[in-house]
Amino acid sequence: MNEDDKKRIQSAIEDILWMAGRYAHGRHTYAPTDVRHSVDVFKFYFPDLKITPDHTIQPPNENEIGSVSCISDYLHDIFNNTDGKSNN
Repeated sequence: MNEDDKKRIQSAIEDILWMAGRYAHGRHTYAPTDVRHSVDVFKFYFPDLKITPDHTIQPPNENEIGSVSCISDYLHDIFNNTDGKSNN
């Protein structure tokens, strides 16, 4: 794979990552875990990957964390950090 191919792939990842984040944020399924894993893999292969901050992805309030949900179901730590790394 040449550098142009890598740039095109990285751009495609950046183009769809925000949609995956919005879909998975706050869900109590495998979706948030899958997005977290994918971001880790993408960052490994594309260290310059830009994760655009997303003001619609906010931390949960006290009422949203309960017996069936946990903080890792929410992706605010990825989509609102400047480095795009998880705090979990």
